[in-house]
Amino acid sequence: MTGTEILLAVSVAAAAAGAAAQTAAASNRAEFQAEIAEQQAERERLLAERQTKDFRREQSRLAARSRALRAGSGVAGSGSSLLIEEDIAAETELGALDLLNNGVVSSTRLEQQARLDRAAARGLRDKAVLLGATRATEGGLAAYRQFG
Repeated sequence: MTGTEILLAVSVAAAAAGAAAQTAAASNRAEFQAEIAEQQAERERLLAERQTKDFRREQSRLAARSRALRAGSGVAGSGSSLLIEEDIAAETELGALDLLNNGVVSSTRLEQQARLDRAAARGLRDKAVLLGATRATEGGLAAYRQFG
């Protein structure tokens, strides 16, 4: 094997390894992004649960204060007063469910992004193998044409 042939073989191997390494690094980045998205999804879910719980607690405190004020003023806890209280309770629950739903939507979006990132990482790993093989084949063809 001549010096030129050796140089060509080393060059082909370096190109194949470099292409594979570059694509593998992109795969690792995609995998890391997937992990971050999963962590954010969990954080969004927990935040929504906490905000919902805090909202219900605050609304319950306000409703209790309102009942105490009505009772102190002598307003009966029936009729229009009771209907208003029921309406407020329904609105409170609607607000709580809205908070929870927003968290679920955000969390689901992040989980979907994590799945996409993982799929991209798998595709990039496959690409790394194919790219390395392609570079090696191209080098082999170049060597065959030159020295064949």
